[in-house]
Amino acid sequence: MKPLRFRIPLLLLASLALAIAASGCGKTAAPSAPSASHQTSPMTQQAADDIAAQFAASVSAGGGAPLTGLGSTNMAAMARGQVSPARLGRSGLLRTEDQGTLSLSVSLTFYDAGGHEQPIYDPATTARVVARVKVHGTLSTAERQALVGSDRLLDITGLLPAETTLDINGSAADTADCAFAALDGSSSRHYHLLGTGVLTDIMKLKDEAVNPYPLSGTARWAVTADASVRDANGTQEAHYEATVLITFNGTENPTIEVNGTFHYRMDLKTGAIQRIPA
Repeated sequence: MKPLRFRIPLLLLASLALAIAASGCGKTAAPSAPSASHQTSPMTQQAADDIAAQFAASVSAGGGAPLTGLGSTNMAAMARGQVSPARLGRSGLLRTEDQGTLSLSVSLTFYDAGGHEQPIYDPATTARVVARVKVHGTLSTAERQALVGSDRLLDITGLLPAETTLDINGSAADTADCAFAALDGSSSRHYHLLGTGVLTDIMKLKDEAVNPYPLSGTARWAVTADASVRDANGTQEAHYEATVLITFNGTENPTIEVNGTFHYRMDLKTGAIQRIPA
């Protein structure tokens, strides 16, 4: 089955931009909280597609912020001793950088095998790093336009030279204001998404020449989504409660489940998704 694709009319993008401006959001600010919640609606295939597409885009390399990355610092390269301590900075130092339309802030704290904090990263003795990564900005593709914010706390072990695999655990809080539109112009959809996530045992080889993709592990979010949908029947409002589960499998195409019922494959490079037949 071909990847799901949507086109976003200029008028829809303009409306989204006005909504973002009204809420005080910009490149360095997360989208604001939604207004009062609606009664929870049954999850539809279309809403599940849109929610899966947004989370896939947000963690892909093609414009998002991969869960195995520290901004422009590659975790695997750092663990191989190929990133200088000077570039990483001292423990607790906050550094900021721009990557295209995203702004990131990263703070790293280093620990030795005994759990003692280290002032700087030492490729020979640093066993663990705790990273606070904040991401804000826009994601724009042929399928969607979104203003996003993410706050991640990552606990990364396996850095000692004798170890071959990184183990990533942590949490994530994600927010997005996003817009979708059908290719034929028959419908358009706006969402405000809030997600609270847990990252569990995401395993990644240090030697990316062998395999650059996470071998195993999961990322699970509890999501609320307030939606406004326009179609031939007019405009309807809906409120969804969902779970989103990404399961890594050592390939470029981990799986995504929405509410355990809607199933997809995603592309870690591009963020594109495909439905998996039931």
